[in-house]
Amino acid sequence: MRENGAALWRGRLKAGLAALTLLASVAPCAIAAETKGFVVSWFNVAEYADPQNRDCPHGVNDGPEIYYRRELKQSGLPQAQIDKYINEFLDLSKAQQTIPVAQMRGRINGKPADVYADPTSMPDPHLKLVEGPIGYGFDLDGKDKKGDFTDPETGEKGVDNQLYRVIGCINELKTHTLTDRPPLQLNYWNVLYEQMPAWLVEISNIEDPQNSPDVTVTITRAIEAPTKDSGGNVETNLTFTSDPNPRWHNVVHGRIKDGVLTTDHFDMNMLGDPFWIQEFHFKEARMRINIAPDGSLKAILGGYHPWFPFYWQYGSEGWGVDATNNVDLPGFYYALKNAADAYPDPKTGQNTMISSAWLMEAVPAFITHAADQRAELTPAMSSEGGARGK
Repeated sequence: MRENGAALWRGRLKAGLAALTLLASVAPCAIAAETKGFVVSWFNVAEYADPQNRDCPHGVNDGPEIYYRRELKQSGLPQAQIDKYINEFLDLSKAQQTIPVAQMRGRINGKPADVYADPTSMPDPHLKLVEGPIGYGFDLDGKDKKGDFTDPETGEKGVDNQLYRVIGCINELKTHTLTDRPPLQLNYWNVLYEQMPAWLVEISNIEDPQNSPDVTVTITRAIEAPTKDSGGNVETNLTFTSDPNPRWHNVVHGRIKDGVLTTDHFDMNMLGDPFWIQEFHFKEARMRINIAPDGSLKAILGGYHPWFPFYWQYGSEGWGVDATNNVDLPGFYYALKNAADAYPDPKTGQNTMISSAWLMEAVPAFITHAADQRAELTPAMSSEGGARGK
């Protein structure tokens, strides 16, 4: 009996040691998987400034001194009045007289019409579009068509980025070097950035920063707004709480190969700002993400998006953008509408969405989740609520 007991004990000991060995071999993998959080510091159309100037071979689009002369002449305004207007249109002391002239340069049934509210009230001025072969993004439709771009980072052909094609030769919307920001978009971003709740990116289940086949990317909105340091840079390593509203909660599977994270296709919805784009609604989106040694994130987001909000971002500002930022707004409207390349309206056949690629930059941040916080507070809140109810 004693021998049988000893044998049984030895057997159990061996089984226990085997289990510990197995646990030791599995534990490092579980511990190695990590989650990284980021707060978005820049988000705008991904533009390629071609060093060989192939993007805009005919130069950038005209300024208001030229297109106002042309379009006011089309509207039937006498030449003397046009000359007087051009000499005075930036004189803010005469704004009450000059602004309506440009605003009402459209014609409907022979009568003056507001070109910002109805851009089709004047003929299409045919803006200059990007003609170069290089552009950021993805082959969204699975076709390598004539005029499609080639991505400068990956070499992927058939890249669809019609939004870049439209804005890339408008001086104030154009990236002039590979590192600068388009002037008008930068102005908008600087105004809204510390007012708008932050956008957050969370990448989880990272087993190896170079190769992880099964990661999850979450893009959501924070409750708090971001802040900048004294140098104007976005503060790093701050803590943000994700907004629990599921409408702005986007989750997609991805994989990391050779240090580059790519995602599956997904639809992305995100609340913006009335001063910028009210809401973003991407269809068939995908992302390519790189995390730099300093912990910062740089990504390209590609997908189809309704084209009209891009016009209304500036069209709602009217003369202030049209005259002082070199954006011929009726021409911008026509160019977007003509370049739209997906999701045709079943009644009219007009495409409602335009292919696009966006540059997203972000810095490290800590992300907490409102649901987790509520769970932690539940006992105390329940107790307090019970006391108040007595």
